[in-house]
Amino acid sequence: MMTKIINMKKTMLFLTFLFFVFATTNAQQMMNRENIKLLKTSYITDALSLTPAEAEKFWPVYNLYTNKIHESKFKLENEIFKQINAQGGIDNLTEKKAQEYIEKTILLEENITANQTKMLRELSKIMPAKKVILLQKAEKDFNRRILQEYGRRKRIQGQ
Repeated sequence: MMTKIINMKKTMLFLTFLFFVFATTNAQQMMNRENIKLLKTSYITDALSLTPAEAEKFWPVYNLYTNKIHESKFKLENEIFKQINAQGGIDNLTEKKAQEYIEKTILLEENITANQTKMLRELSKIMPAKKVILLQKAEKDFNRRILQEYGRRKRIQGQ
């Protein structure tokens, strides 16, 4: 119980720091990938209460698979639509070409799922299953907070 309270205090301290940094920094400078990655690393480390031994094993596995997942998501979200737009948009695609893009999309989605599965299996070998589940929650919480902050900053800029 005491550990949970200490962890909650650490998380709240981190979030206070996160929002202070966002509040005092230009949105475009702060919202770059490298800074977000550093904040996410700190957030996850704190949320999981990783021991040094766990962290040493955790981060190489986590980074390997998240990089593979992000690469597939980038291809899915950017490259396919760039190719479609280069051909004049969806309305100008033949059925055959549209089916090819669907097949590419399916392969990328399967790749994302396969890498997520591999990551979860490998992580569950190096740390308790509860921490693996906590990782999934921490990732969602972090992403939600980043999106909330981004939306807040956009609203402020729009005023």
